Amino acid sequence: MIKKAVKLVAGVVAGILIFFTARRWLFTWLALRPNPSETDKHHLQADLPDVLLLVPVRNEVETLPELFLTMQQLDYPGRRLTVVFIDDGSTDGSGALLAARATGQDNWHVLTLARNLGKAEALNSALRAFPQGEIVAVYDADERPQPDTLRKLVLPFADKRVGGVSGRRAVSNPADSLAASYTAFEGLVHQLVTTRAKDRLNLAPAILGANCAYRRIALVQVGGFKPGTLLEDTDLTVRLTQAGWPTRFVPEAISYHRVPITLSGYWQQHTRWARGFNEVARAQGQTIILDQHLPVGLRLELLIFTVGYLDRLALLGAGVLLLLGRGSPFLEWVFVLSLLTPLLQVLAALRIARAPRVMWGRVFGLPFFFGLDVAMALAGFWKTVRQAPQIWEERRVRV
Repeated sequence: MIKKAVKLVAGVVAGILIFFTARRWLFTWLALRPNPSETDKHHLQADLPDVLLLVPVRNEVETLPELFLTMQQLDYPGRRLTVVFIDDGSTDGSGALLAARATGQDNWHVLTLARNLGKAEALNSALRAFPQGEIVAVYDADERPQPDTLRKLVLPFADKRVGGVSGRRAVSNPADSLAASYTAFEGLVHQLVTTRAKDRLNLAPAILGANCAYRRIALVQVGGFKPGTLLEDTDLTVRLTQAGWPTRFVPEAISYHRVPITLSGYWQQHTRWARGFNEVARAQGQTIILDQHLPVGLRLELLIFTVGYLDRLALLGAGVLLLLGRGSPFLEWVFVLSLLTPLLQVLAALRIARAPRVMWGRVFGLPFFFGLDVAMALAGFWKTVRQAPQIWEERRVRV
């Protein structure tokens, strides 16, 4: 009986790993193929839509001067752009600095919240307070978009069916530490391989948490940003797709941001992401499976997207079985292939991004951080199971 149970578990684990590995190979092949850019297809349209640009701020006084400069340099007609800085209960003087800097800027505004509501509810408050803007763009306080980024980000909205668009979030400090390099590798693979391929296959490319935009009527239709969720972008990707609003990815619309450089900062960030995916899967997994309005392939991809760390747990299970001598030559082969495939994706992403030589040299740290990534997935799963309190850390304590 025990042998049969172990064999069944080994079969399930092998099946999960085979599926995820085949998916990774398909996406890598598609990402490496020549892909016409959005700017080639649409050009920088003269008739730009009205944009409400939202920037939630919570104790960011040190980053604000550079943020102001970046917002000023955006190449977008002022008459079509409304910028709103949302002071989400800051206690470090950010609110006063925001108010002073917005004075004299006709299209800059500050929305002050009396207490910290969290990013999702802060964005919802701004949507209610500022009705202007056919398109709603979101940037975090540490985002540094290039001058033409917003123009490129709104291009896909020329198609009235599109509900949400993401640009590329590039890491500005990838060489600061091995932790920063690995986070940069993850971002490159997720965006330039996975998301790029999903965009080509019309499989609901993920909306990222910043350097993204939404059609306001689509956002309102699905109920806005869900308060209390750890990954409001993942949640919105699913809800928009289920409501019939396709999402798009524009890799040419680039914004830079900094990532944690310490192991503790990396751990906190990634366990939060893992738990966020788990919560979206728990909240929407059943509705995705039962939604008969969506094609089967799209439903399957949405489900895979919400359980994004399942392959890490399967890898852990396979490793345990093999260490205990309960595996098989076939499981061992699948296990090795599953470990090597992420390396292939990283190398492909580095090539697509034309990464500097220093980043190629950091590939040696992949085995350690991939193992840490598996442990992080397990920790995030455990926090979900025991419903640990959600902790929202300020960016400065996550570095």
